[in-house]
Amino acid sequence: MYVKTKCSKCGQTDYQNIRLHVTEDLYRKGSTYEYVHTLDEVTITETISEEQLARDILLELEGYVYNGMTTDEFCKLLKKYFGVASKYCCDLIQRMKIDLDMYCPDRQHLYFVEKRTA
Repeated sequence: MYVKTKCSKCGQTDYQNIRLHVTEDLYRKGSTYEYVHTLDEVTITETISEEQLARDILLELEGYVYNGMTTDEFCKLLKKYFGVASKYCCDLIQRMKIDLDMYCPDRQHLYFVEKRTA
C-alpha cells in the first residue's frame, strides 16, 4: 500500500510502499468465536517521488483511462492495481490530470483536452 509522506530534508512529496505484517488469532468469547488482529511490523519496501509514481501509473493504465471516466473509477483503479491508500487518491489524480492534459468540469468526470490545430 502506498502512503504519502514528505521528505524530511527537502520537503518533497514522496510515496512509500509499506507492507503490514499482521497476526490473526481466534479466541472464544462465550458461545461465539472472535478474530483478533495484531499489527506486528510495518516494512517500507519502496520510496518513490510523486512524479515518478504518477508516471509509472500512467504508463500502466494507458489502455484503461478514457474520455469521460469518472474520478471514482480512476480512484478504484489506483487502489486495486497500485495499492494507493484511499485518502491519497484525489491528490494523485490531481497530479495525473496535469500530466495527461485532462480537466474535470463537473468534478466527477475526466476529459482530455483537445489540441486544436490551425
